[in-house]
Amino acid sequence: MTEKELRQKVADAITSWVGATKGSTKHKEILAIYNGHKPLARGYTVKTTDAYCATTVSAAYIKAGIAEYTGTECGVEKYVEIAKGLGIWVENDAHKPGIGDACVYD
Repeated sequence: MTEKELRQKVADAITSWVGATKGSTKHKEILAIYNGHKPLARGYTVKTTDAYCATTVSAAYIKAGIAEYTGTECGVEKYVEIAKGLGIWVENDAHKPGIGDACVYD
C-alpha cells in the first residue's frame, strides 16, 4: 500500500467517526480500537468519561495499520513528545498539513 493510500485510510477512519459523542456507538468503537491495541500507552485504559481527542487520532492510526510509525497516546501533550521523538513533529506555522496528518493547536 502506498503512503497516499495509508494516509487516506486515516482520513476515512476519522470521517467515519464524525458526530461521535461520549457514550455513542462511534465513541465506543474508537475506545475499543484504542484499548485493544497493546501495549496501551502508559498502561492506561481509556474510559468513556475521558477526553478522547488524542485517543481518536491513535485509533485512526491503529485502524490504518501505521501505529508503529506514529506511536499511540491518549493525551495530547504526551503525543507531542512522542511525535518529536519519532521525528515526525513539524513546528512551523507555514506548514500545510496533508491528508492523514494530525494537527495540534494552542
